[in-house]
Amino acid sequence: MVFTKRASLVALGLVLMLIASACGGATTASTDSTQSPPAPTPTPTSPPSTVMTAQATVNGQTTTILTNAQGMTLYYFLPDSVAKTACVAACAKAWPPLLATGSTIPTSSTTLPGQLTVLSDDNGSQVEYSGYLLYTFASDTAAGDTKGQGVGKKWYVATPDLASVAIRVTTATVKGKAESILTNAQGMTLYYFTPDTATKTACTGKCAQNWPPLLATGSGTPTADEPITAKADRAQ
Repeated sequence: MVFTKRASLVALGLVLMLIASACGGATTASTDSTQSPPAPTPTPTSPPSTVMTAQATVNGQTTTILTNAQGMTLYYFLPDSVAKTACVAACAKAWPPLLATGSTIPTSSTTLPGQLTVLSDDNGSQVEYSGYLLYTFASDTAAGDTKGQGVGKKWYVATPDLASVAIRVTTATVKGKAESILTNAQGMTLYYFTPDTATKTACTGKCAQNWPPLLATGSGTPTADEPITAKADRAQ
């Protein structure tokens, strides 16, 4: 009888341990099931476009223009060259340059015929469109304003068509004086030859090798980034 009671007690203890173990397992499973699911991985977003296009009124006509990401009109400055800004210090406060952010490559919200690049100049990493450094104008207060058009006959609204410009008007030092000159799209100075006539060139052969002529591409009419109305004075 004593052995039987002890055996019964041992058996009862084993049963209680199994029940406790089963309860503990159930509790663990219940706890696991109430854990929060892992947070979803955020989807990377593209940085905003550096340059956008918009419709604006320029010289009384509706024109497609270039703007910054906030929709403010972008301008170019005739005295600038392809490789150097002429607008710094106080000028750059009135005409804030469009700067690239960090190492971000400039992008456009639409397909442009020209190329966006960055030039490291006195203003920083300034965005350039087809060789034209870009600026906004402090006096423009709302998207669509074009108050800077024609200011000083040196500031003009930037448009996608700048990519097709064959002749640029810029400022250079000629015989010690600052003069408005013509250059090709790459900023190289253009010259004329007095023996030429309106219908015939006098510079061919070896002469044309030393003085490469500016040739039109395609069948379109060559364009300039500013109306050319006055005949340049001949340097004596």
